[in-house]
Amino acid sequence: MARRPGVAKESGLVVDAVRLGVPLLVSGHDPALAGRLSGLPWVRIFPAGDGQALAVMLRDLAWGPLPRPDACAAGALGVPTPAEQVAFLTDTASKESH
Repeated sequence: MARRPGVAKESGLVVDAVRLGVPLLVSGHDPALAGRLSGLPWVRIFPAGDGQALAVMLRDLAWGPLPRPDACAAGALGVPTPAEQVAFLTDTASKESH
């Protein structure tokens, strides 16, 4: 995921990557997001707007692919399980009371 510096929008790609077990390359456009993902073995962060750093990272992955997120990754990041997400989206009783 790459965005311009200062754009603090997260498209849901991180959630999808965690749920689907896909390693993630992400730009450091959002310091809070980068801080949460920093140090995770299945994530690599490159400076936002630095195409050369991204190219080097992609080149290096040919020799050392990233591991997939493990089963604990979603919980550690506070990502709801698919069942929790469905319950949230379909719970009309709590939505009507607000």
